[in-house]
Amino acid sequence: MTPHELNLHIQVYAEHNRREIEEGLTLAYMTAYWHRVKRMPDLKKLIQDTRPRVSKTPEQLLAQVKAINAAMGGVINEGGI
Repeated sequence: MTPHELNLHIQVYAEHNRREIEEGLTLAYMTAYWHRVKRMPDLKKLIQDTRPRVSKTPEQLLAQVKAINAAMGGVINEGGI
């Protein structure tokens, strides 16, 4: 393993630990919050709010990617990648 590869592994490990800590803090905060709420909201509504709003077709996604590419000054290559 090269020093660069070791550094990449260390960065990924640190990011993973940071996310775990943030997740734990969020869980503790939300647990305390929900414990104090007088009326619980509907669980089905909460779950629906976390899901993606609209799924797009592959053609819509391709058009969106092409628009972003053009906006950033990229060249559209119709022959493939």
